[in-house]
Amino acid sequence: MASLDTVHQRLLDEWREESKRDLSQLEMILKSAEMEVECRKLVTEWNKEPKNLVAIGSKLERIKELMNNKNALSGLSHQALLMIHQNVLEIDALYAILRCDLDSFHEAISVLINFYNSYGSSENWSNKWLMVGLNLMYLLATNQHVQFHMLLEQISQDIQQNNPYINTPVKLEQSLIEGAYHKIILTEKNIPSPYYELFMRISMDTVRDEIASCMERAFIKISQCDAARLLLFNDISEMMPLAVKVTFAQTVTP
Repeated sequence: MASLDTVHQRLLDEWREESKRDLSQLEMILKSAEMEVECRKLVTEWNKEPKNLVAIGSKLERIKELMNNKNALSGLSHQALLMIHQNVLEIDALYAILRCDLDSFHEAISVLINFYNSYGSSENWSNKWLMVGLNLMYLLATNQHVQFHMLLEQISQDIQQNNPYINTPVKLEQSLIEGAYHKIILTEKNIPSPYYELFMRISMDTVRDEIASCMERAFIKISQCDAARLLLFNDISEMMPLAVKVTFAQTVTP
């Protein structure tokens, strides 16, 4: 990304040439400089812990406006534009996860994956497999198994087997198919990124709902301890909200 000093110098040079002064050129340089500044502000805010989602959302909104401004885009080099788009699109997708907004994540990750595919190989994008893995987790969590396999077919066997970001959703799907729910618990404990937690939780909730439905039909009464064990909970207190939710509380006895 070009330094601000370079942009400022271009602006001064343009302004000094009064006989050739071009206001549209000045506007382009100003908007380009603003977009670089806003991108840096966004990245700085994103890297803070704990994350301020309100501040991040505000900065994302502003830089997206600039990314739709022709003048802002025209004044930057190709490499600078790629870096800005990478930062903004990746943060946008991860920001949606932090807000538990699946619709926004779907929209953001679709744009991001298209960006990756359009501009260079995976070696160019250090976070590509993390983001692709999150997309696979999203497809599993939302029961889009056809789309899951279509995406997986585009990934080499070596990556599927050895990259933890991709291997995790691959193993999760296999466990779901086999009904090996204890393996899902192990997967949940060994996720490669905290951003996988949302999708693991959704998948586990789906599994527990299915188990609970079977328990309603299979048992007239069942102890709380046995119910918690069958539902893959660590203790009874974790289970009770689900027991109320799926209306089998009357089946569970102390």
